[in-house]
Amino acid sequence: MHSEALPIDWVFQPFRWQPARRLAEWLRQWAARQLDRREAPRKMVENIAANYFDGTGAAAGHVVRDVSTSGAFIFADFQWPPGTIVTLTMELTRAAYNRRPPSPVVLRTRVVRCTPNGLGVQFLLEKEAERQTLANFLKNIPA
Repeated sequence: MHSEALPIDWVFQPFRWQPARRLAEWLRQWAARQLDRREAPRKMVENIAANYFDGTGAAAGHVVRDVSTSGAFIFADFQWPPGTIVTLTMELTRAAYNRRPPSPVVLRTRVVRCTPNGLGVQFLLEKEAERQTLANFLKNIPA
């Protein structure tokens, strides 16, 4: 029998590892796409409060960091597990609006993400009227 040694010079020459680099870059890009699964672009806001009952007493007001037509991120120290259905009221703060603020909007939401800073919610809008009410509310947010 005749045997040949396998060429392993590529192990000692890192510049030849291009396929591994391309695979690693593809995996990084794929992971980034998986982490950001938002359905609509978010708008950073400073003037919206979300009020909901968090189990610790009366309805608590929390600051909304960003919002879109499909969901929002709410700063809170209380967290629900993903999948929890929460009814919340979103309203513009009086300090952020010079004239009479628009009416608050009541939304059913599902918790989709929890972080140490708060929770991400997805709006559960079943009727076209609910979608329109939310769209009108978001249009009235001052820049």
